[in-house]
Amino acid sequence: MTTLRNKPAYSRPLAHQTAPQVSNRGLRGAVVFLGLLCGFLVVGLIGVRVHYFLATRALATEKSNLTEERDRLNACLVKATQELKKLGMGPSNVVFSASLVTTTDWTYEGPFDTDVTLIFKRVVTNVGNGYNSNTGIFTAPTKGVYYFSFTGCVGTSGKLNAALVKNSELISAIYDTRGTYGCGSNSVTVQLEVSDTVFIRLWNRHSIFDQSRLSTFTGFLLFAV
Repeated sequence: MTTLRNKPAYSRPLAHQTAPQVSNRGLRGAVVFLGLLCGFLVVGLIGVRVHYFLATRALATEKSNLTEERDRLNACLVKATQELKKLGMGPSNVVFSASLVTTTDWTYEGPFDTDVTLIFKRVVTNVGNGYNSNTGIFTAPTKGVYYFSFTGCVGTSGKLNAALVKNSELISAIYDTRGTYGCGSNSVTVQLEVSDTVFIRLWNRHSIFDQSRLSTFTGFLLFAV
């Protein structure tokens, strides 16, 4: 028998293999894209800075405008206040009350050789700041009708004569000759202009006493006119 030999398998030569290459056209496209992207970013940053600059300048301008408006309103307020003072339209609430001395000890004042203005030193109320505890004088801050009352107790002279005075005009008075510790009082309504003054005058050779709550001077605004 004839033995058939297996023929060796036919093998084809491998084709020549090369590394992949990137075309120049693709590289140029990538570079262009990156350039455009950077350009857009730069433009965006410039736009942000310009917007920030404009916003900052607008805020500064607005602040300046608000400052000018505030100054203008303050000037108007000052002018309006001055005009109201000219018209006598001061505080709507005016009230004061004071007693002659600040101590609870029995204290005598007078008699004096001349007439004196009594200074009521212990201030209980002074709304509107019309009363001056250093001078004993009430100065009207508002044009209107006021109510005043005052009480005095006789000191060591054995007699008391005191008057409520508006500017230099005698308005009302108290008079007591019952001896030491006797008390008298009076009250009155008075129309005042702005800066008119009201005070209590103690006549010469008369005296008064107090222990911080007996001899008093009170006044308040009833209504403005």
